[in-house]
Amino acid sequence: MKTSFKIFEIWEIPIKLHLSFLVILPIFAWVFANTEYFFASLESRYLAYGLGGLLAILFFLCILLHELGHSYVALKSGIDISSITLMIFGGVSSMDKPKEDSSIEMKLALAGPLVSVVIGLVLIGTSFLLGLKLPPFRGSELIIDVFIGWLGFINFVLAGFNLLPAFPMDGGRVLRAFLAKRMPYIEATEKAAGIGKAFAFGLGLLGFLSIGQGGFWFILIASFIYFGASEEEKATKISGALANKVVSDLMTEEVISVDPEMSLSEVVQIIRKKKHMGYPVLEQGELVGLITFKDIQDVPEKERDKTNVKEVMTKDLITVTPSYDAYEALTKMSKNGVGRLPVIKDTQLTGILSRSDFTTAIQLGSLWGE
Repeated sequence: MKTSFKIFEIWEIPIKLHLSFLVILPIFAWVFANTEYFFASLESRYLAYGLGGLLAILFFLCILLHELGHSYVALKSGIDISSITLMIFGGVSSMDKPKEDSSIEMKLALAGPLVSVVIGLVLIGTSFLLGLKLPPFRGSELIIDVFIGWLGFINFVLAGFNLLPAFPMDGGRVLRAFLAKRMPYIEATEKAAGIGKAFAFGLGLLGFLSIGQGGFWFILIASFIYFGASEEEKATKISGALANKVVSDLMTEEVISVDPEMSLSEVVQIIRKKKHMGYPVLEQGELVGLITFKDIQDVPEKERDKTNVKEVMTKDLITVTPSYDAYEALTKMSKNGVGRLPVIKDTQLTGILSRSDFTTAIQLGSLWGE
């Protein structure tokens, strides 16, 4: 199931909305419409909810600008951005993993909060110039007070929240960049992740103690931080295990292939014997497709005797070369949602790279202390 969809592009970067965004947006609109400092005192509930919805949209627009701050620095640093996705806890910029350079990571991490601070300063400054009040605002004195002053204040809160020293927030990356100047990158990640998990534990405990006063949100955010820190730690260990490795170091060279005219029943027998879940399809020595267990599973069992491989195989292949960077190959595999990549050299199939090859390499790297 597709969990996000593209709405437009900026700098050729697809801007997407995650399904969770459609859940959180009405919640923010409801909160703004029913909170005293926003629109709770307006007599018209329709107007209150309408203004609450508009303020929620502007808030997420500020989050998008925050993410574009990260993306701008990334692009200037030669790092590709595949998309920006707005979701339940804000925004996420999907970018190629930067080199383990603490200076670049520091700039990347600080760019987003800096954008939020600038937006906050501009809006609060505009409040002063217009003679408006600073937050907190009361009732319906001036709706524009909320849209300028409060929105400015919210951007300061957004910057402060993101600078908390815990992954996956920007502050966790700032902390890692600081530590990486004094110790190995993986060790810096472990320490930063540990601090993030400790912070998440404390926030979760606070949530349990105040469960009747909005503590549920603290628990939810704590879970987000804890799992984010764990995933960042795991991803860094994986990249460390694959550092300086290329596809030829991991791939399986003894490739079992099938013929496009072979029936699916025959392939099932090969799967039972060889225990591999996918096979390249060769016609007169040339790679023409790839067939997987799932391709066969989608065909009813009684139809498999009279269905050939070429009828169900994947023809639009994603391939790599033997000299291709191993971590980049793993990223390509994940982005495209495939479990194996044919390895091609001079138009000839020389091997196949599967997820199990990566698992083996990572486990052996851990065993050997790489």
